[in-house]
Amino acid sequence: MYYKVIDDVISEDYQKYIQSVIYDMMWAYKSTLSANTPLGEEENFVNVPGFSKVFYNQEGVQNQLLYNTAMPLAHICCSKINVEIETIYYGRSFLQVPLQDKSGLSNPHIDITNFDHLVCLYYVFDSDGDTVLYNETEESDQYTVMDTVTPKKNRLLIFDGKRFHTGHSPMLHQNRVLINSNFIL
Repeated sequence: MYYKVIDDVISEDYQKYIQSVIYDMMWAYKSTLSANTPLGEEENFVNVPGFSKVFYNQEGVQNQLLYNTAMPLAHICCSKINVEIETIYYGRSFLQVPLQDKSGLSNPHIDITNFDHLVCLYYVFDSDGDTVLYNETEESDQYTVMDTVTPKKNRLLIFDGKRFHTGHSPMLHQNRVLINSNFIL
């Protein structure tokens, strides 16, 4: 599977519940949401600051409310592509805001480097700040764009975790908010 975009993935009531949890959450500021700019590409990418909240990692549940909110979403999303979740490896949410005088294209990256996994991105609100999927599945000096996906409320993007990807900070909207889950298959 290269990737799949699914719109209108959950009910309006569930969407509103997720939005209310996101609005009331205590966020942690990060000076960059992804690291490791490819050599020679520094001028094309910026360290994109933003806010994040981990709800699950290798140590277990880190935020019970967000975990309880996101896990049913994860199961619904994976059922849409007939995939059964073996294990969630990492789950977090991101909130990005516009950057002054910068495009906000973050560094190409993969979320987990040591085993096969599935990435599920759920967009909480309409926004700009497209997610960029690259053709490359190995680190490269130059990345080529396979496709871009615009954040849209109640949109799900699922793709092979070996695929390099990145995102833009919003420029026209006040924020870009997503829930990112990584699953071992």
